[in-house]
Amino acid sequence: MCTTGVFRLASGGYALFKNKDFGRAYFDDRVVLEPNVFGVSGTTSWAGVDPSLDQFSGFSVGANSSGLLCCDSNVVTLDGHVNYDIMVEVALREGTNVESAISAVKKEVAKSPTSWGNMVLIDQNSSASIEIRGTEIVAVPLTGANARTNHHLSLGDHELQEDKTTTVLRFNSASKRLAEVKSVSDVFALLKSHDDGDTGVCNHALHTTVYSYVLVRENNETTLHVSQGQPCLNNKVIVNKIPFGSAFSSQSVNDFIANYPSANKANFGVAV
Repeated sequence: MCTTGVFRLASGGYALFKNKDFGRAYFDDRVVLEPNVFGVSGTTSWAGVDPSLDQFSGFSVGANSSGLLCCDSNVVTLDGHVNYDIMVEVALREGTNVESAISAVKKEVAKSPTSWGNMVLIDQNSSASIEIRGTEIVAVPLTGANARTNHHLSLGDHELQEDKTTTVLRFNSASKRLAEVKSVSDVFALLKSHDDGDTGVCNHALHTTVYSYVLVRENNETTLHVSQGQPCLNNKVIVNKIPFGSAFSSQSVNDFIANYPSANKANFGVAV
């Protein structure tokens, strides 16, 4: 379960955010960092309580050197279906902007049924949401700031959706607060919020927020703001520029990983 969204800055930059909600109160990310792509590994075992059984695939949130930002949230995880996190990785590896990313994801979803999820994407000129339900896929252009949670808006509610308690409350809260967001600090206030008690955007009900991310693209650079744990209890936000392109080196990668809030200090990307 996650709360996600996109917005634009007065400076001309743009941003994407995500609260990652998990089935246990503590989780350590795996980071993938390559010259042209950054991603946080997704997992189909997000609802599990045993870390030794975690199964990783795709990206739950990430960016590429072209300036595309993307993340997802669960609606239904189904055995035997492709993990929707793989579609975020497809978008970031094959897309250079929102339009080309949508085309790549549509082509991939057509190959085999995919677990149900929501994706949000943003680039310099446009933003969109993608809803996936098996082999059904709907892409909708977005205008202004937008949030998503764990139910489908275009495909509609379904009896199989896994969060029937918090998703609408979190969507309404995030959407209302987004109207006032003007800065990264504003969006972290959103991510920490509890407009509906334990079912706030910072989730303490059913599942627990274990990471908060804000990706910002300005002046042809992408910066990650990330906090581990429940954001309402942890004010320590790590800020790092992602070393894409000519900034990518063994030293810059080591520095990025070393500063990332996770006990996993390996780069899970392809060696270059």
